[in-house]
Amino acid sequence: MVDKKAIEKKLAELFDIVPETEGLIASDLEGKVIVGQTITEMDHSAIAKTCVAIIKFSSTVGDNIGKGAFKTATIDLKSGYAVIVKSDAIILIALAGLDGKASLSLLKRNLISISKI
Repeated sequence: MVDKKAIEKKLAELFDIVPETEGLIASDLEGKVIVGQTITEMDHSAIAKTCVAIIKFSSTVGDNIGKGAFKTATIDLKSGYAVIVKSDAIILIALAGLDGKASLSLLKRNLISISKI
């Protein structure tokens, strides 16, 4: 069982730790949003479901090349970044603008830690 309050608290703390963060979303493995906060209006559900698809396709690639299932991904986009972390119970997604490039490792490390709650 996922502890929603604990995840929500840790994600709020992550916003303070990495001020370049533009959004943080936690979902179950099917893409149902548990908690999400973004600095602008975004469709958290659509983002989570798209990340589920990315995870599935990435895991297929991993299986086909003998490297195993998806763990994490950092995606470079035209105007920013998305960091995805999957655990056995949840998916965590961080969004950052171009100014967040130097903080991507910090975001990823914190998301991995939060995913173990």
